[in-house]
Amino acid sequence: MISATISTYNREKYLPGVLKSLKEQTLSNDLYEIVLVNNNSPGNTKEIAEQFIAENPQLKISYHLETKQGLSHGRNRGIEESSGKYITFIDDDAFLADDFLEKTYQFFEENQDVSAIGGPIFLHYEDIVPSWENKYLNSLLGYFNLGTEQKVFPKSDYPRGSNMSFRMDLFEKVGMFNVDLGRKGNNLMGSEEKDIFQRVYAHDLKVVYVPTAKVYHCVPIERTTSEFIKRQALGTGKGEWIRVKDEGGISPLRRVFQEIFRWGASFILFFLFTLKGQVAKGSMIVRFRYWVTSGMFKYKRI
Repeated sequence: MISATISTYNREKYLPGVLKSLKEQTLSNDLYEIVLVNNNSPGNTKEIAEQFIAENPQLKISYHLETKQGLSHGRNRGIEESSGKYITFIDDDAFLADDFLEKTYQFFEENQDVSAIGGPIFLHYEDIVPSWENKYLNSLLGYFNLGTEQKVFPKSDYPRGSNMSFRMDLFEKVGMFNVDLGRKGNNLMGSEEKDIFQRVYAHDLKVVYVPTAKVYHCVPIERTTSEFIKRQALGTGKGEWIRVKDEGGISPLRRVFQEIFRWGASFILFFLFTLKGQVAKGSMIVRFRYWVTSGMFKYKRI
Protein backbone atom coordinates (compact mmCIF):
# COMPACT_ATOMS: atom_id res chain seq x y z
CA MET A 1 0.00 0.00 0.00
CA ILE A 2 1.04 3.60 -0.62
CA SER A 3 0.03 6.42 1.74
CA ALA A 4 -0.84 9.74 0.11
CA THR A 5 -0.23 12.28 2.86
CA ILE A 6 -1.40 15.89 2.82
CA SER A 7 -0.40 18.42 5.46
CA THR A 8 -2.71 21.38 5.01
CA TYR A 9 -2.89 24.87 6.48
CA ASN A 10 -5.61 27.34 5.55
CA ARG A 11 -6.00 26.10 1.96
CA GLU A 12 -9.74 25.46 1.83
CA LYS A 13 -9.83 26.90 -1.71
CA TYR A 14 -7.52 24.18 -3.06
CA LEU A 15 -8.16 21.21 -0.79
CA PRO A 16 -11.20 19.93 -2.75
CA GLY A 17 -9.07 19.89 -5.91
CA VAL A 18 -6.30 17.75 -4.50
CA LEU A 19 -8.83 15.41 -2.88
CA LYS A 20 -10.69 15.09 -6.19
CA SER A 21 -7.44 14.15 -7.95
CA LEU A 22 -6.83 11.47 -5.30
CA LYS A 23 -10.34 10.12 -5.76
CA GLU A 24 -9.78 9.78 -9.53
CA GLN A 25 -6.53 7.79 -9.33
CA THR A 26 -6.16 4.76 -11.59
CA LEU A 27 -4.50 2.75 -8.83
CA SER A 28 -6.86 0.27 -7.18
CA ASN A 29 -8.55 1.70 -4.07
CA ASP A 30 -7.24 -1.12 -1.91
CA LEU A 31 -3.63 -0.20 -2.74
CA TYR A 32 -3.63 3.35 -1.35
CA GLU A 33 -4.82 5.40 1.57
CA ILE A 34 -5.29 9.14 2.06
CA VAL A 35 -3.89 10.66 5.24
CA LEU A 36 -5.05 14.24 5.75
CA VAL A 37 -3.32 16.27 8.46
CA ASN A 38 -4.92 19.57 9.42
CA ASN A 39 -2.05 21.71 10.67
CA ASN A 40 -4.22 23.81 12.96
CA SER A 41 -6.03 25.68 10.18
CA PRO A 42 -8.36 28.51 11.21
CA GLY A 43 -10.95 27.79 8.50
CA ASN A 44 -13.31 24.94 7.63
CA THR A 45 -10.71 22.31 6.73
CA LYS A 46 -12.30 19.78 9.07
CA GLU A 47 -15.72 20.20 7.46
CA ILE A 48 -14.27 19.76 3.96
CA ALA A 49 -12.48 16.58 5.07
CA GLU A 50 -15.54 15.14 6.80
CA GLN A 51 -17.72 15.78 3.76
CA PHE A 52 -15.18 14.14 1.43
CA ILE A 53 -14.91 11.11 3.73
CA ALA A 54 -18.69 10.77 3.91
CA GLU A 55 -19.07 11.01 0.12
CA ASN A 56 -16.34 8.48 -0.64
CA PRO A 57 -16.82 5.38 1.52
CA GLN A 58 -14.93 3.34 -1.07
CA LEU A 59 -11.68 5.13 -0.14
CA LYS A 60 -9.50 4.57 2.90
CA ILE A 61 -9.16 8.05 4.44
CA SER A 62 -8.04 9.25 7.87
CA TYR A 63 -8.20 12.79 9.23
CA HIS A 64 -5.92 14.15 11.96
CA LEU A 65 -5.43 17.47 13.71
CA GLU A 66 -1.80 18.49 14.35
CA THR A 67 -1.73 21.49 16.69
CA LYS A 68 2.05 21.98 16.51
CA GLN A 69 2.33 24.63 13.83
CA GLY A 70 4.60 23.97 10.86
CA LEU A 71 4.78 21.94 7.66
CA SER A 72 7.49 19.69 9.12
CA HIS A 73 5.27 18.92 12.13
CA GLY A 74 2.43 18.13 9.73
CA ARG A 75 4.53 15.87 7.55
CA ASN A 76 5.93 14.03 10.55
CA ARG A 77 2.41 13.47 11.85
CA GLY A 78 1.51 12.13 8.41
CA ILE A 79 4.35 9.63 8.65
CA GLU A 80 3.21 8.52 12.09
CA GLU A 81 -0.40 8.02 10.97
CA SER A 82 0.39 6.25 7.69
CA SER A 83 0.27 2.48 7.32
CA GLY A 84 1.63 2.12 3.79
CA LYS A 85 4.86 0.50 2.69
CA TYR A 86 5.46 3.67 0.67
CA ILE A 87 4.52 7.28 1.34
CA THR A 88 4.11 10.28 -0.93
CA PHE A 89 3.77 13.88 0.26
CA ILE A 90 1.24 16.01 -1.58
CA ASP A 91 0.96 19.78 -1.33
CA ASP A 92 -2.45 21.14 -0.45
CA ASP A 93 -2.37 23.53 -3.43
CA ALA A 94 -1.44 20.91 -6.04
CA PHE A 95 -3.22 18.12 -7.87
CA LEU A 96 -2.05 14.82 -9.32
CA ALA A 97 -2.09 13.27 -12.76
CA ASP A 98 -4.68 10.51 -12.63
CA ASP A 99 -2.00 7.79 -12.85
CA PHE A 100 0.41 9.38 -10.35
CA LEU A 101 -0.10 6.84 -7.56
CA GLU A 102 -0.07 3.94 -10.02
CA LYS A 103 3.24 5.06 -11.53
CA THR A 104 4.77 5.71 -8.09
CA TYR A 105 3.60 2.43 -6.56
CA GLN A 106 4.66 0.43 -9.61
CA PHE A 107 8.13 2.00 -9.66
CA PHE A 108 8.83 1.15 -6.03
CA GLU A 109 7.57 -2.41 -6.52
CA GLU A 110 9.84 -2.93 -9.52
CA ASN A 111 12.94 -1.17 -8.13
CA GLN A 112 13.69 -2.54 -4.69
CA ASP A 113 17.05 -0.77 -4.51
CA VAL A 114 15.48 2.71 -4.70
CA SER A 115 14.61 4.46 -1.42
CA ALA A 116 13.00 7.67 -2.70
CA ILE A 117 11.75 9.15 -5.94
CA GLY A 118 10.60 12.48 -7.33
CA GLY A 119 9.00 13.56 -10.56
CA PRO A 120 8.15 16.69 -12.54
CA ILE A 121 5.99 19.49 -11.19
CA PHE A 122 4.16 21.56 -13.79
CA LEU A 123 2.52 24.94 -13.21
CA HIS A 124 -1.22 25.54 -13.41
CA TYR A 125 -1.72 29.31 -13.62
CA GLU A 126 -5.06 30.57 -12.35
CA ASP A 127 -4.53 33.98 -13.91
CA ILE A 128 -1.81 35.68 -15.96
CA VAL A 129 1.80 34.55 -16.27
CA PRO A 130 3.92 37.21 -14.48
CA SER A 131 6.22 39.38 -16.60
CA TRP A 132 9.24 38.32 -14.50
CA GLU A 133 8.70 34.58 -14.98
CA ASN A 134 11.70 32.73 -16.42
CA LYS A 135 13.37 29.35 -16.16
CA TYR A 136 15.74 30.60 -13.46
CA LEU A 137 12.94 31.71 -11.15
CA ASN A 138 9.89 29.61 -11.97
CA SER A 139 10.91 27.17 -9.25
CA LEU A 140 9.61 29.89 -6.91
CA LEU A 141 6.17 29.00 -8.20
CA GLY A 142 6.74 25.29 -7.69
CA TYR A 143 8.02 24.30 -11.15
CA PHE A 144 10.47 21.39 -11.38
CA ASN A 145 11.33 19.39 -14.47
CA LEU A 146 14.44 17.37 -15.28
CA GLY A 147 13.12 16.17 -18.61
CA THR A 148 11.54 12.99 -19.93
CA GLU A 149 14.32 10.53 -19.13
CA GLN A 150 14.53 8.54 -15.92
CA LYS A 151 17.76 9.17 -14.01
CA VAL A 152 19.41 8.87 -10.61
CA PHE A 153 19.53 12.15 -8.72
CA PRO A 154 23.07 13.42 -8.11
CA LYS A 155 23.81 14.29 -4.50
CA SER A 156 23.76 17.97 -5.49
CA ASP A 157 20.06 17.77 -6.35
CA TYR A 158 16.90 16.26 -4.91
CA PRO A 159 13.10 15.93 -5.45
CA ARG A 160 10.93 18.90 -4.55
CA GLY A 161 8.25 18.91 -1.89
CA SER A 162 5.23 18.81 -4.21
CA ASN A 163 6.44 15.53 -5.69
CA MET A 164 8.54 13.39 -3.38
CA SER A 165 7.89 9.80 -2.34
CA PHE A 166 9.73 7.43 -0.01
CA ARG A 167 9.88 3.90 1.27
CA MET A 168 8.47 4.15 4.76
CA ASP A 169 11.43 2.39 6.39
CA LEU A 170 13.71 5.20 5.17
CA PHE A 171 12.64 7.38 8.10
CA GLU A 172 13.92 4.80 10.57
CA LYS A 173 17.37 5.30 9.04
CA VAL A 174 17.53 9.05 8.44
CA GLY A 175 15.03 10.45 10.93
CA MET A 176 12.01 12.66 10.41
CA PHE A 177 11.65 16.18 8.97
CA ASN A 178 13.50 18.89 10.92
CA VAL A 179 10.80 20.86 12.76
CA ASP A 180 13.09 23.91 12.99
CA LEU A 181 12.79 24.19 9.20
CA GLY A 182 9.87 24.52 6.80
CA ARG A 183 6.83 26.74 6.64
CA LYS A 184 5.00 27.66 9.80
CA GLY A 185 1.65 29.30 9.22
CA ASN A 186 2.29 32.36 7.05
CA ASN A 187 6.07 32.17 7.60
CA LEU A 188 7.58 30.97 4.31
CA MET A 189 10.81 29.48 5.64
CA GLY A 190 12.14 26.48 3.72
CA SER A 191 15.12 24.07 3.48
CA GLU A 192 13.42 21.13 5.23
CA GLU A 193 13.38 19.09 2.01
CA LYS A 194 17.02 19.80 1.21
CA ASP A 195 17.88 18.87 4.79
CA ILE A 196 16.20 15.47 4.73
CA PHE A 197 17.65 14.53 1.33
CA GLN A 198 21.14 15.39 2.52
CA ARG A 199 20.59 12.88 5.30
CA VAL A 200 19.30 10.38 2.74
CA TYR A 201 22.46 10.82 0.67
CA ALA A 202 24.63 10.57 3.80
CA HIS A 203 23.22 7.04 4.21
CA ASP A 204 24.06 6.25 0.56
CA LEU A 205 20.41 5.65 -0.31
CA LYS A 206 19.36 5.80 -3.95
CA VAL A 207 17.01 8.56 -5.17
CA VAL A 208 15.58 8.47 -8.70
CA TYR A 209 13.83 10.99 -10.95
CA VAL A 210 10.69 9.37 -12.43
CA PRO A 211 9.29 11.55 -15.28
CA THR A 212 6.01 9.65 -15.53
CA ALA A 213 4.95 10.57 -11.96
CA LYS A 214 3.46 14.01 -12.66
CA VAL A 215 2.09 16.69 -10.34
CA TYR A 216 0.52 20.08 -11.13
CA HIS A 217 1.01 23.06 -8.82
CA CYS A 218 -1.61 25.81 -8.66
CA VAL A 219 -0.37 29.39 -9.06
CA PRO A 220 -2.86 32.06 -7.94
CA ILE A 221 -2.27 35.69 -8.91
CA GLU A 222 -1.29 36.67 -5.35
CA ARG A 223 1.61 34.23 -5.44
CA THR A 224 3.17 36.04 -8.39
CA THR A 225 3.47 39.41 -6.62
CA SER A 226 6.77 40.96 -5.57
CA GLU A 227 5.65 40.98 -1.94
CA PHE A 228 5.04 37.23 -1.93
CA ILE A 229 8.36 36.51 -3.67
CA LYS A 230 10.12 38.70 -1.10
CA ARG A 231 8.57 36.78 1.80
CA GLN A 232 9.44 33.48 0.17
CA ALA A 233 13.04 34.53 -0.52
CA LEU A 234 13.55 35.82 3.02
CA GLY A 235 12.20 32.51 4.34
CA THR A 236 14.50 30.59 2.01
CA GLY A 237 17.52 32.51 3.30
CA LYS A 238 16.54 32.02 6.90
CA GLY A 239 16.00 28.29 6.45
CA GLU A 240 19.30 27.86 4.62
CA TRP A 241 21.25 29.60 7.36
CA ILE A 242 19.65 27.53 10.10
CA ARG A 243 20.37 24.37 8.11
CA VAL A 244 24.08 25.09 7.55
CA LYS A 245 24.58 26.26 11.14
CA ASP A 246 23.09 22.98 12.34
CA GLU A 247 25.46 21.08 10.02
CA GLY A 248 28.40 22.88 11.63
CA GLY A 249 32.02 22.70 10.51
CA ILE A 250 32.77 24.62 7.34
CA SER A 251 29.17 24.42 6.06
CA PRO A 252 28.34 28.09 6.88
CA LEU A 253 31.52 29.32 5.17
CA ARG A 254 30.89 27.12 2.14
CA ARG A 255 27.32 28.46 1.93
CA VAL A 256 28.62 32.06 2.03
CA PHE A 257 30.91 31.36 -0.94
CA GLN A 258 27.99 29.73 -2.76
CA GLU A 259 25.97 32.89 -2.18
CA ILE A 260 28.77 35.06 -3.59
CA PHE A 261 28.90 32.84 -6.69
CA ARG A 262 25.12 33.11 -7.10
CA TRP A 263 25.34 36.89 -6.89
CA GLY A 264 27.78 36.83 -9.80
CA ALA A 265 25.47 34.61 -11.83
CA SER A 266 22.51 36.85 -10.98
CA PHE A 267 24.26 39.94 -12.33
CA ILE A 268 25.22 38.13 -15.53
CA LEU A 269 21.61 37.05 -16.07
CA PHE A 270 20.40 40.57 -15.31
CA PHE A 271 22.56 42.04 -18.06
CA LEU A 272 21.63 39.30 -20.54
CA PHE A 273 17.90 39.80 -19.98
CA THR A 274 18.31 43.59 -20.12
CA LEU A 275 20.04 43.33 -23.51
CA LYS A 276 17.00 41.38 -24.73
CA GLY A 277 14.67 44.09 -23.44
CA GLN A 278 13.34 41.80 -20.67
CA VAL A 279 14.17 44.03 -17.74
CA ALA A 280 11.45 42.61 -15.46
CA LYS A 281 12.97 39.13 -15.69
CA GLY A 282 16.52 40.28 -14.92
CA SER A 283 15.42 42.67 -12.19
CA MET A 284 13.49 39.99 -10.29
CA ILE A 285 16.53 37.67 -10.36
CA VAL A 286 18.65 40.33 -8.62
CA ARG A 287 15.88 41.26 -6.17
CA PHE A 288 15.35 37.61 -5.29
CA ARG A 289 19.06 37.12 -4.59
CA TYR A 290 19.11 40.24 -2.41
CA TRP A 291 16.17 38.98 -0.37
CA VAL A 292 17.69 35.50 0.07
CA THR A 293 20.97 37.01 1.28
CA SER A 294 19.07 39.33 3.62
CA GLY A 295 17.18 36.36 5.02
CA MET A 296 20.41 34.48 5.66
CA PHE A 297 22.14 37.22 7.61
CA LYS A 298 19.22 39.06 9.14
CA TYR A 299 18.02 35.88 10.83
CA LYS A 300 21.27 34.03 11.40
CA ARG A 301 21.62 32.12 14.66
CA ILE A 302 24.76 32.42 16.78
